Amino acid sequence: MTIFFRPLWQIKWLVALILAFLLVSQVIAADDFLKPSEAFQVEIDSTKKEVTWTIADGYYLYKSRVKVSLAEDKTALIPFYFLTKAEEKDDPNFGLVNVFHDHMAIAIDQPKDQLGNLKITYQGCAAAGLCYPPQTKVVSFDEVVNTKLKSDSSSLPTSKETANVSIKASDEGEEGQLVKLLLNGDRFWVLITFFFLGLGLTFTPCVLPMIPILAGIIAGQAGNITAKKGFFLSLSYVLGMSFSYSLAGVLVGIFGAQLNLQALFQAPGVLISFSVLFVLLSLSMFGFYELQLPMFIRDRLDKLSQRSVGGPYLGVGIMGAVSALIVSPCVSAPLAGALIYISTTGDAVLGGSVLFVMSLGMGVPLLLVGLGGGKYLPKAGMWMMQVKAAFGVILLGVAVALVSRIVSDTVSVYLWALLIIVYAIHLAPFESGSIGWGKTKQGIAFVLLLYGVAVFSSGLAGKPSLEKPLGYVSSVSNSGMATEEQPLFDRIKDVEMLKNAMQKAKANGKVVVLDMYADWCTACLAMEKDVFSNGDLKIYSNKISFLQLDLTENTSAQQAFLSKYGVFGPPTLLFFSSHGDLINVRQGEMDLAQFNSVLQSTLANL
Repeated sequence: MTIFFRPLWQIKWLVALILAFLLVSQVIAADDFLKPSEAFQVEIDSTKKEVTWTIADGYYLYKSRVKVSLAEDKTALIPFYFLTKAEEKDDPNFGLVNVFHDHMAIAIDQPKDQLGNLKITYQGCAAAGLCYPPQTKVVSFDEVVNTKLKSDSSSLPTSKETANVSIKASDEGEEGQLVKLLLNGDRFWVLITFFFLGLGLTFTPCVLPMIPILAGIIAGQAGNITAKKGFFLSLSYVLGMSFSYSLAGVLVGIFGAQLNLQALFQAPGVLISFSVLFVLLSLSMFGFYELQLPMFIRDRLDKLSQRSVGGPYLGVGIMGAVSALIVSPCVSAPLAGALIYISTTGDAVLGGSVLFVMSLGMGVPLLLVGLGGGKYLPKAGMWMMQVKAAFGVILLGVAVALVSRIVSDTVSVYLWALLIIVYAIHLAPFESGSIGWGKTKQGIAFVLLLYGVAVFSSGLAGKPSLEKPLGYVSSVSNSGMATEEQPLFDRIKDVEMLKNAMQKAKANGKVVVLDMYADWCTACLAMEKDVFSNGDLKIYSNKISFLQLDLTENTSAQQAFLSKYGVFGPPTLLFFSSHGDLINVRQGEMDLAQFNSVLQSTLANL
């Protein structure tokens, strides 16, 4: 099957990509801003059933973001009408919007005896470039008469109530900008933007682990695989993956941040079960057995297949859905932004939609794998047997990667070394009489064998490493000259111990940078290696206490801690002032330059 793309079509998509990038990349400088309770002072008149906002100079409230509902049931909306007239504002990002300056008032259009406790939600901004999250107030017209409501500055934001945390546009990170986009952007452009953001995640830990799984599935299909069938197998996988992301978004909208499906799927029992599944799949690649259903089931399916084209596609779709939760447990900035929006507003429809579209963007390379794999994979014969064996090794690698999240580094290295050595021996590195490709294959096998032995020896030496398996040699030679550098973060598993450490930092007048970490988080491991290991960051240690909460076990106390701060999973960084106030949240992977910049701006703005 040949696909032609017209140049004009390519240009249109390129223009759309540039516009989408510009839309989410704008960062506005901000200096000193008022707290939300000071910028928008709320007053309740119980007699008139009116709510009035006094808006500070240089600030405004969005008309479309005002919502009133029963406190006990956020879906039970209460009718109201505006007593003040809104003004049109030409927002540089979101076009014409209706806003209020100086003063905003609403009247509740329902009898007082039917009201009870009400939840009032609103959102505003500063003209100088400050983005406030949606503010929430719970009021009772039976008890409040002409009373000004103030935020409790000692309270901490949760996934449903973030009234006391303002985020400066210069420091809020990509996830904060995406929350703004979701709150105020045109829905068509929101979906387009998230598609390209998903495409941008192509070569990140979110997608890369899925490529060998899909390639192995395609290679394991019986008979000759056409480009068309390869494409539709990939499409089934991508749709299954998209379903998982969308379902996670909808459930977060319903249950809040405490529902962390990806963390729940990292339980040892789940990881071991799916590791065994991948081992079984790999054994079929080596020809140990054929994956077939019992004869009576196959006969029934053969009859159904005359009226249906489901075939293997349903199974591939299920594998895609599960892989999204188990093999790719990372929180990227786009994913974090969408989940923050969903948990704050409860808008599961838009949240689920953007996550679905984002995962479709992430699936583009997988579709290309299916299209190319179906077209270029060798057909039946000895070549195909070799290729299937290679994919069998890749699936075994996926199984090892899953198990590595729950075992020690040494055990993980032994498993990798064993896999590499066995495959190298399978390629017969010492076989005589080889010519042509056989010689090349022998060379590859010999290199793999040497590498596998080196990796195994690093475990024996107590310095397990896949990247630098012989690094322990230089460590031994320099052992008398240097001491091992201490890690930047103090890793803690117990939540109570973490709270004590945070209190100690507060008593010492230090800022706290709290990192959410887990062994099963591939992005966390990348940040540990590429960012936190940089010795230059130690210069901040006299002013900053670096703490790390290890979420690998995902205990109930840890889940409650995440829910308290509206965090959906690692990697996430929480920044606390020397007074113990939460001043910034960054979710998703960061590089060294970004992390260093955030640390500098955090200290500069205190």
